[in-house]
Amino acid sequence: MARDLTDDDRGKSVVDHEGNRIGSVTDTENGKGIIETNDDSSLTDKLKSALSWDDSDDSHELQNDHVDSVNDDEVRLRNL
Repeated sequence: MARDLTDDDRGKSVVDHEGNRIGSVTDTENGKGIIETNDDSSLTDKLKSALSWDDSDDSHELQNDHVDSVNDDEVRLRNL
């Protein structure tokens, strides 16, 4: 993982390893991101399973070990 997520990362897009947007960071807690997904995301069942996210909510916790990099605009997930 590049680094823990901080309040400065709020509002950044979250993308999969191919650059497809799956949501955005709405909050952070203990270095982890709270991600709000959207209906038009490319979040596949395989990716949801790898992230341990279920379909019952649009808000999910992003574990640090799933993050490949963080830049000024986005949080990029590693290839899961």
